[in-house]
Amino acid sequence: MKRLATPYTRGKSDVIENFAPNGGTAVAEGVAVALQNDGTVKAVASASDIVLGVAGVLEPSKKQSVVRSGLDVYVKLDASANPTVGAAVYVTPAGAFTEATESNIAVNAVFKTGKVKAIDSKNVQVDAAAIDFPNGL
Repeated sequence: MKRLATPYTRGKSDVIENFAPNGGTAVAEGVAVALQNDGTVKAVASASDIVLGVAGVLEPSKKQSVVRSGLDVYVKLDASANPTVGAAVYVTPAGAFTEATESNIAVNAVFKTGKVKAIDSKNVQVDAAAIDFPNGL
């Protein structure tokens, strides 16, 4: 089973950086994150947030890994999402990934898979899909 927020096609397209989580609370893996004015990251919480990347694991240093660009990266889907391969990716105002609707945030990515199961670092299964975003979200 695939892990959330891991670029499975490695190469020149993948960029992973570490950020302090806003308020010290880690963001759930596979969720879209936004950069705050103080340099920390938080889960996307509104349509006005600018999507930075996909939340990865909380490192032992208490920094949150964030996949800024990559190929074949598994992300957490919104409960109602049922993506098709090649479709444009959108982020809900709650940070989950989905297809287009008028209330969602457009990002620079396409779905590489339909809905599958993926796991986080604690082996919790979630509905997920792989996306490609070689030039960042």
